Amino acid sequence: MIRRIVAPTVAPIVLVGLLILTSGIPGHAVDNDLVCKDVSQRQRAGPPAGGPQGLCPDIVEQISHLQIQNEHQREKLRFSTTHINIGDGPLQIRGGGQIAPCNIDGIHYDQCTYSTQEVLDAKGNIVYSQPAGVAFFHPQHNHWHQSAVALFQVRYGDPFRGPVIGQGVKITFCLVDTDQTILVKKGSSRAYFECNAALQGISVGWGDDYHQSTEGQELDITGAPEGIYYLTHQVDPENHWVETNETNNFAWVQFRLTRQGANPKITVLGQSVCDAVTCGSRSNP
Repeated sequence: MIRRIVAPTVAPIVLVGLLILTSGIPGHAVDNDLVCKDVSQRQRAGPPAGGPQGLCPDIVEQISHLQIQNEHQREKLRFSTTHINIGDGPLQIRGGGQIAPCNIDGIHYDQCTYSTQEVLDAKGNIVYSQPAGVAFFHPQHNHWHQSAVALFQVRYGDPFRGPVIGQGVKITFCLVDTDQTILVKKGSSRAYFECNAALQGISVGWGDDYHQSTEGQELDITGAPEGIYYLTHQVDPENHWVETNETNNFAWVQFRLTRQGANPKITVLGQSVCDAVTCGSRSNP
């Protein structure tokens, strides 16, 4: 099932009659410590002053299954990715209810709405919410996508400062629970499983994975010279979500590109840090 489309990295988002956003603008200026409860600290010291705090998500990324595929005389680097929630609470995104046409990155959609992140407490009450981009209905895929969920790039020589090869792509996703990690309690069931406008998300311990064969899971590296490259994955590039940790949204895989005649070949050399939860997911054996 295809659950996303590919959009250029920088372009305006216009909801006709609703609002105007600009892709690539700075994110929300939110003090995460005031919104997100630190579970371990609260268990030791009791509730903090200043009112209830929420159980925030923490989305980390994993990349796997890299391969080169020749498509219509183009060389595509294909890969699988997974968004994994290792936080204290779910990533919960709710649609705004009001529907109107919109233009996103120059593409017109007939049905669009506001997206709002909701942070819950231990009892499931909403204790904080904030704007979280735009949701839109894709008629060919017959479901709803969230805007600007991830940014994919290939960089030469260095994952942070190396020159970008070709053009990176900003990806829109439907957010649902698909892949259990060891954080999921035995007998727990999925909480988010519908790609609709009303409610999407990723539960604690669950991942939302996308196989390399899925549309959008590729970058064009046609003609790239031999060398050491990094496939990078930045989650929430426009900072739509509040999380317990905003510093672990970036992941990379290092690979060597070689050429034997006209046939490119890649060899994976290493990857960014992962732990038993993320490396142990079914998507990253």
